[in-house]
Amino acid sequence: MANSKNTFLTKLIILVAISFAITYLYIFRNIEEMKEFFGWSFIPSILATFPIIINILFRKFLRFWKYQISFILICMSLSGILGIFYAPIGSFSGESIGGELGIFISRSYMSWSRFDVSLLEYLISWMRVILFILLAISLIKPTLIKITTYYTYNFSKKIISKFLLLLTKLSKYTIINIVNSITKKNNIPDDSENEIEINKEHETSEKEINNKEDLSKKESIINSTKSKNQEIPQNNFTSNNSEENFTKPEEILSSNNHQWSIPSLDNLKRPLPGGISESEVHLTSKKIESSLKQFGIEVTVDQVKKGPTVTMYGLSPGWKGKTDNKIGQRVRVDTILNREKDIALSLASPNLRFEAPVPGESVVGIEVPNKSPNEVTLRSIMDTDQWKEFANDNPLPVPLGLGSGGESVMTDLSKMPHTLVAGSTGSGKSVCMNSIITGLIMTKTPDELRIVMIDPKRVELTPYEGIPHLYTPVVVEADQAVIVLKSLVKEMMERFKILENFGVKNILTFNKKSDYKMPYLVILVDELADLMLSASGEVERLLVRLAQLGRATGVHLVVATQRPSVDVVTGLIKANFPSRISFAVMSQIDSRTILDSVGADRLLGKGDMLFKPIDKPKPSRVQGAFVSDIEVDSIVNLWKKNTYPNMKFLEISNDEETEINKIEMSDNDSLFNNALELSKSQKTLSVSFLQRRLRIGYPRAARLMDELEEAGVVGTGEPGKARPVI
Repeated sequence: MANSKNTFLTKLIILVAISFAITYLYIFRNIEEMKEFFGWSFIPSILATFPIIINILFRKFLRFWKYQISFILICMSLSGILGIFYAPIGSFSGESIGGELGIFISRSYMSWSRFDVSLLEYLISWMRVILFILLAISLIKPTLIKITTYYTYNFSKKIISKFLLLLTKLSKYTIINIVNSITKKNNIPDDSENEIEINKEHETSEKEINNKEDLSKKESIINSTKSKNQEIPQNNFTSNNSEENFTKPEEILSSNNHQWSIPSLDNLKRPLPGGISESEVHLTSKKIESSLKQFGIEVTVDQVKKGPTVTMYGLSPGWKGKTDNKIGQRVRVDTILNREKDIALSLASPNLRFEAPVPGESVVGIEVPNKSPNEVTLRSIMDTDQWKEFANDNPLPVPLGLGSGGESVMTDLSKMPHTLVAGSTGSGKSVCMNSIITGLIMTKTPDELRIVMIDPKRVELTPYEGIPHLYTPVVVEADQAVIVLKSLVKEMMERFKILENFGVKNILTFNKKSDYKMPYLVILVDELADLMLSASGEVERLLVRLAQLGRATGVHLVVATQRPSVDVVTGLIKANFPSRISFAVMSQIDSRTILDSVGADRLLGKGDMLFKPIDKPKPSRVQGAFVSDIEVDSIVNLWKKNTYPNMKFLEISNDEETEINKIEMSDNDSLFNNALELSKSQKTLSVSFLQRRLRIGYPRAARLMDELEEAGVVGTGEPGKARPVI
C-alpha cells in the first residue's frame, strides 16, 4: 500500500514539474517561435495533455475514454475560437489571439485578409468550431444530437418554404408594375414635350436672325487671325489679340471674392492599419547582433524605427578589449559597413541600406525591408493635425509619404523651390506627380494657385483637364511646349514689373500688402527626356531661365524624367534644381546623376524613394503615398462641378519669335552690305578673309559666302580656296 502511494506521488511530482518547465520556457525564456505558434492557445493545449498523461500513468482511467476524447475536442474548439479573433498589432501571439495553432483549427485552407473578411468566411470558421463541440457532445449523449438535428431540419424547412412564397409574390407584383408603366408611356402623349419643341423652334429662328447680323462683323476678325490659328491649334491655345483673354479689374476682384468648395477628404481611401510586429523586430535585432558577433564585432541594437516599407535598426558600436582597468578601443564604423553581405545573408534580405551615421544621432542605421509592407495612402498624411497646421502655415504644401520611422513627410514647394524627380519605369514617379497635384488642389483654390501641365506621354496628366486651377490646357505636343515655356517667361517678366511698381521683393510680401492676391504658378513636366530630344537647347534655356528667376514671382517647377542621364539632366538643370526626389534606378551612375551619391539603386520600387530637399545634406528614405485613378477622377469631377467666374488664362503668343526674326534679318542685311562693299575692292573673296575683316565666326562667314554666290557676286569655287569676284 505504501509503495502504491509513493509511486502515485512520484508520478504526480513529475507531472507538475513538466508543466512548470513548459510554462517557464514559454513565459520567461521568450521563445519567439513557440509564442507565435501557440499564442493564448497554450492554456487549452496544456489542459488537453492532462487526460493523455493520466492515461499513461494510470491505466485504470482508460474506461472513461469517451469523456477524455470529448474533453480534448472541447479544448481544440476553445483554441479554434481564439484563432478566429485577431490579436492587437505587435502582440506576442502573432496574427491571432490563438496563434498559428488556432488559425490552423479555425481557418486553415482559407485566404483571410486582416481587414477584408467576408461574412461567409466567418460562418465557415464558426461552423468548424461548433463541429468540434457537437462531436464532443455526440460521444457522451448521442440521442441528444439526434433529437436536435431532427428539430432543426423541420424548422429550417418551414422557413425556406415561407421565404420562397414571399419571393414569388414580390416577383408577380413587380412584373405587373413594369407592364403598366410601359403601356402608359406608349399610350399617353406628353404635353410638355410639345411645348419644349415649340420653344426650341422659336429660339432657333431668333438665333438665325442674330447670326446673320453678326456675320459681317466676324469675317474681318477671322481673316486677321487666320495665320496665327494655323501655327497654333485653337483647341489648345488662344491668340494674343483676342478680347476673351483680357481680364478687367472688376473680373479679377470678383474671382478673388468667389467662394470655392474644396473637395473633402472623404474622396480619398482610408488607410489600413498594419505593420511589423514586436516579435519580428526582436528576432531581427537578435540576428543582426549574432551575425556581427561571429566576426568579433560587438554591437547592440539601441534604436528601432518602424516604417511602412522598411524598419531602421540603430546599431551602437561596442568596445574592443574593454576591462575595469582599461578603456579599450571602440569598434570602427567601417568594420560594420564591410559586413553588409553577411548581415544580408543572415536576414535573407537582398536590399539593405546603411546610413552611417544617422543624422543627429550616434548610431549606425540599417534599413531592413519588411516582410509584409503596409500601404500608404494620401489620406493617412492629410487626415492629421500636423498636416492641417502645415497647410495653413505654408503657401504650397505637398504630402509626400511616410518616412522610415513612420513619421509623415511633407514639404513646401515655395521653399524647395524647384524639384527634379527621377526614376525608372514603374518605380512610382507618375504616382508621386499625382500625389503632388492632388495635395495642392485639395488645399488651395484657383485664386491662390494656377498650374501648367506639360505631358508628352499624353496619359499621365491629361485626366486633370478641365479643373479651374489650370492656367492653360494640358500640353502634349513638344513644339507647343516650347511656345508655352516662352509665354511663361514673358508672364514671369510681367510679374517682375508688377512687383517693381509696387515696391516689393517677392510674391509673399505683395500678397500681404496688396488687395489683389497674385496666385502662385506651378509648372509640372512629366517627361523631360521627350522634350530634350525634340528641342534640347531651347527647352534647357527656358527651364533654366524660369528656375533662376521664378522664385520671387511665385513660379515653381517640378520636372520628372525616367532617364537620368547627363544629356537629359544637364549641369545647368542640376545647378538650378536644388531639391531632388529619386525613385529606384538601374545603376549607381544614374543615382549619382540625380542625387550626387549612391543609394537609389538599392530602393525597392513601388513608391520607395530618397528625398533630398535643399535644406538637408543627406537624402532621407520615404515611402510615397499612393493615389488611385478612382480617387483622382472623383476629385477632378468635384472641381469640374464648381461654378467659377471668368478667370485669366495664359496668353500664348509668338511675338518673341517675330522680334527675333526681325533682329536676325536686320543683322543679316548689315553684314551682307558690308560683304558687298568688300567685294568691290577685291578680286577674290574667301571665308577666312570675311572672318578677319567683319570679325565674325566661321559658320556666319560661310553662310555669307553662300548668300553672295546666290546673289551672283562671287562665282563657284573649290572648298577651302578663294572665290573670284564677278
